[in-house]
Amino acid sequence: MEFMKYKGEWYVWILFLILIFIVIWMPKKNLTWAGILVTLGVAGHLTWISDSIAGSIFDLFDLAKSNTTELSDAVLLSFVPACIAVIYVNFYSSSKRWIFAISFTLVSFILELGLVKVGYMKNKNWETWYGVPVYFITYKFFFPWFLKLITNKKLVKITS
Repeated sequence: MEFMKYKGEWYVWILFLILIFIVIWMPKKNLTWAGILVTLGVAGHLTWISDSIAGSIFDLFDLAKSNTTELSDAVLLSFVPACIAVIYVNFYSSSKRWIFAISFTLVSFILELGLVKVGYMKNKNWETWYGVPVYFITYKFFFPWFLKLITNKKLVKITS
């Protein structure tokens, strides 16, 4: 197995390292370590399902090499969106829900655009901005609901 053999693969590894570092060292506001692990698992799973549907079934885009799943694809799908979700849920405040939803939607769009610009992601029947409503709905509705759900399971620590 070769390392760094695909165009733009460096971008995936840099995102991965930065986001993992942030998740490990960020102050724990809403989440405990158990909550972080659950959020990583749920968000990673949802990302794989979404990629399988959009990338494979509907063939809207390709990552790195279109006919196989490379290590960098697995890292990208398993950890990058999941780490962003952990950061979102950890710092989320219902009093600033619009700011959080818009900010994280913008960050997600910029990171996806970066994947396209460095050549790692190739859009077929997809435009990068198509993801904006999906990101917004996810951040505005799903993750706040998810935080309430795991709050009932005592995997988080709500102080306010």
